[in-house]
Amino acid sequence: MPTKDYILDNVAGYKAENLYGFINKGLVTFDELCNDTNGEFSPKVRQELKRMLEHGDDDEWASAQAAHTIEAVQHYLDTFAEGKFRPQARALKAQIEREQADASAQKSAESAWKALDKNDIDALNDFVTNNPDSVHAAEANQRINDLLLDSIMDYDIDTLIDEIKQILNEVGTTALYKDPNIANKIRYYIKKRYATKAEFLNKLREDCNLLNASTVKYLIDNEHLITIADLYGIGIDKQFIKAMQNGKQTESYTYTRSLDRIHKQSTEVYFWGIPSSGKSCALGAILSVAGSGRVAKVMDADTASQGYGYMNYLMNHFPQNGQMSTLLGGTPTDAFYEMGFDLTDKSNRTHPITCIDMAGELMRCMFKSNADMPLDNAELKMLDTMTNVLIDNRSTNRKIHFFVIEYGGEDRIYDGYRQPVFLEGALSYIKDTGIFKKETDAIFIMVTKVDKMKHVTRDAITQYVKDKYKGFYNRLNKICEDNEINGKKVEIVAFSLGKVCFQSYCKFDTKPAENVVDIMLKHSASNHGGKLGIIGKIFRG
Repeated sequence: MPTKDYILDNVAGYKAENLYGFINKGLVTFDELCNDTNGEFSPKVRQELKRMLEHGDDDEWASAQAAHTIEAVQHYLDTFAEGKFRPQARALKAQIEREQADASAQKSAESAWKALDKNDIDALNDFVTNNPDSVHAAEANQRINDLLLDSIMDYDIDTLIDEIKQILNEVGTTALYKDPNIANKIRYYIKKRYATKAEFLNKLREDCNLLNASTVKYLIDNEHLITIADLYGIGIDKQFIKAMQNGKQTESYTYTRSLDRIHKQSTEVYFWGIPSSGKSCALGAILSVAGSGRVAKVMDADTASQGYGYMNYLMNHFPQNGQMSTLLGGTPTDAFYEMGFDLTDKSNRTHPITCIDMAGELMRCMFKSNADMPLDNAELKMLDTMTNVLIDNRSTNRKIHFFVIEYGGEDRIYDGYRQPVFLEGALSYIKDTGIFKKETDAIFIMVTKVDKMKHVTRDAITQYVKDKYKGFYNRLNKICEDNEINGKKVEIVAFSLGKVCFQSYCKFDTKPAENVVDIMLKHSASNHGGKLGIIGKIFRG
């Protein structure tokens, strides 16, 4: 550090900023520079130094703030030993030092994040512990949460299929809701690598009714998650693909009339089932075969039947054996249909028969009634109709009952309950009302959609019913035993429409329907004579 004398003797060799620094350090004064330098202090440097002394503190502090570096702030502190901004300068220097330390930590954290195995929960926890202020700390915590949830939920292709079925089984929702939600599920699982597209297609190969036609078309045309080539690759028949792409479907049947009694002197055949059990499609196939001449020679429909229009809608829907058809469209779930006809068998015996399609919502109403749950007017009307037909205005005709359940539908949620709950609830109601105590010749459990089974055998179907509907099965057997029906044991009938695809189309196989028609012929009254000759055989007792 130069002395005062050295500075005064060599003033011509210093710039204004050097002298400004000497003055601020107290080594020399401005007056000394002006008076004790023998005229060596140049006017130009003097003017510049004077300006700096008058405004330098403000200018230097502004410059240090603008630079925002430790070097600039330190220069201000070194230059202005008595500067008026020294407290602010020291605070700014400390702030910049903290910022630089934070930046260094973030840089280190960024490098650690890039190198981190984001599937290792321990490594992620260490990262959060060591880098709590990292911009990736929240992301690391979310990843830990996802990995823990994955380990708990055990996400895989089967979980995806379960979630798809839950969406499809949601009552009251439309395709506008279901299709995009299913697409989002599939995309999410593939993105998260919980499942692959190949695994999903394999599930569709195993069960081509996993999705309905609307959803498959949406996945192809709107979401591009699968392709027509994919469907060919898993063996989907081109006729099904063509029908799906054309949006082919059957119009719904909506016309109904009230029913107060069974009017025809006949054997009455009742079909019970909840919505989506396949009851209407089964009836359509049975009536189509009944009128085809394959089992009975002739079917003569009773035009006076309350459900004559519905009967024609059903019986004219399905084509010849092996041909493709759409499944039935929607039918009112609160309607009852009485469909009367005469079948002439191969021995020319006449069998007067009335098939009664019971309202799909009826079982839910029976369950709610027993559970003391409130019923709306439509539900009360359904119970009144059943009471009129089977209790108050009950005929003395012989009666057969088919309880229709869907294979694989035991876990479907309907109004918050599974199918077995409604079936057992209906039996409790029936037991209390004594519906089966008189005139009942036979009770059957018809298991529809058995084409979903890999190997369909009588033993396999029976075991399925015992496994999935044990309480319902045992209670029906008890009813048969108590009322001496069916040799004191309920019979189980396997039913299928044939090869069904996309829940919408089928290649019709008449054999299961032929079996049911044959059952109706065997259990119904008949006579070679005219109607008067038949009456005595129809009435039981």
